[in-house]
Amino acid sequence: MSLELVRLANEQKMNAVIEELKETRKELLTSNAELLKAQNKLLSSQSELHSRIKDLEEEVNYFKAKDRMRRLAPSNVGFTARLTNSITLGLSSQQALVFDNVYINVGNGYDATTGVFRAPVPGMYVIMVTVSSEGDSIADDIEVVHNGVALCRLTQVHYGGCSCNVVARLKVGDAVWAREFFHRSDDHIRGNYFTTFSMGLMIRDDDGGSSF
Repeated sequence: MSLELVRLANEQKMNAVIEELKETRKELLTSNAELLKAQNKLLSSQSELHSRIKDLEEEVNYFKAKDRMRRLAPSNVGFTARLTNSITLGLSSQQALVFDNVYINVGNGYDATTGVFRAPVPGMYVIMVTVSSEGDSIADDIEVVHNGVALCRLTQVHYGGCSCNVVARLKVGDAVWAREFFHRSDDHIRGNYFTTFSMGLMIRDDDGGSSF
């Protein structure tokens, strides 16, 4: 074989190798692009996973805090208070009765300076108010209210007494108190053990409940 034929054969082989290398390079570039695409997708999924984990951690912390508050909140709530001395209403319209002598106040829901009970926990409460009048011809008209809405009313005359017993569902912070509903200038309420205000939690409502 002549040298020219040998040269041509070697050149053909070299060209074939070069073409093969080009194809290999092209395949490697394609594979690299696919790997980069897969890597970006993985990084995106990883970012979404971290974000979801963070959301779940915040949700777990929220429910832990809520459960802690639920456990720390008093499960028993109740109070009883009475008037120490007889009083005269009629000083202002819808004047509140302030039962100043507190026997028991579990949960500290009752305020003896205002006469208002505010629910420290949600649930069903029993409400009991007894009012006695003082005077031979005096009529006292009292109502028990929940957030300002009347639950029941009492009217008594001639040293008489009357009671109001109701059950209401209260949310946290809901207020209950007794007040005058018919305005006079000299309504006399008998003190000592004749006029009392009591409330107690019957069933606790963990989801907050609704109004009455």
